[in-house]
Amino acid sequence: MADEILYAVADSIATITLNRPERRNALNTALMEALAHRFDALESDTSVRAVVIRGAGQAFCSGRDLNEMSRRQDDGLEPEADVIALFQQIEASRHPTIAMVHGAAYAGGCELALHCDFRVAADVARFAMPLARIGL
Repeated sequence: MADEILYAVADSIATITLNRPERRNALNTALMEALAHRFDALESDTSVRAVVIRGAGQAFCSGRDLNEMSRRQDDGLEPEADVIALFQQIEASRHPTIAMVHGAAYAGGCELALHCDFRVAADVARFAMPLARIGL
């Protein structure tokens, strides 16, 4: 998918939509880089007063893209460095951040929501940290 995230501003509120519904918005390198670039740009945007992060489709975010993680296993890089840097960037944002959670917020998706300043969860939202169960 070409647009890993969608971005819109209305009434001084920026909405970032994780746009990988076919993978339940799993965090891959391209999506994380797009989020990091968007938060870089937001730091100098004085027209925005708050940022909402949401997921396209039926999930907020299912965590890291495990297919990509397995392909990158032997690249010699710290496997979590990119996601840690992204979450720290979101947490340090000068704009209040709001996770609008519907459906699954698992593992890294749960952590993404936790690194936002506020979380708003739909009745169908599910939060889980299944890392030990899946061998991570």
